[in-house]
Amino acid sequence: MRYYLPSFFLTFLLDLTTKTLAENYLKESVKVLPFLNLTLIYNKGVAFGLLSDLPDPLRLPLLILIPIVAIIFTLYYSKGKGKVEGILLGLIGGGALGNLYDRITLGKVRDFIDFHIFNWHYPAFNLADASISVSILLLIFMELFKSRRFVL
Repeated sequence: MRYYLPSFFLTFLLDLTTKTLAENYLKESVKVLPFLNLTLIYNKGVAFGLLSDLPDPLRLPLLILIPIVAIIFTLYYSKGKGKVEGILLGLIGGGALGNLYDRITLGKVRDFIDFHIFNWHYPAFNLADASISVSILLLIFMELFKSRRFVL
């Protein structure tokens, strides 16, 4: 918990700050690198726009319940964990709270990071999405190496 809470709150605050900056300043797409644009979009679904076509009475409770469960799970699971695991779990929980905040206050999530290769665009995402995805992957790799199920 010692490493979880700072990671949790820092992720949440950075996510909200970057989303607010994107909303205030990205009136049109901005090319940052040949493969990276900053483009503000609003996502009613989950990652990659999944579930965005579900009717609101089904979609909204589901999209509010999942982050709450994620926050409770990561907080509980962080107890007694080491530094790296605590930080990664905090990144997941803080990212979940950042997207939950958007869903409750706006009814949708602000995404603005647009990776692309030529005309193929990866679905836009935000800092919360990146924190959650990267942390989950790192936790999986850590578990695989720790349990020796994965050998180089």
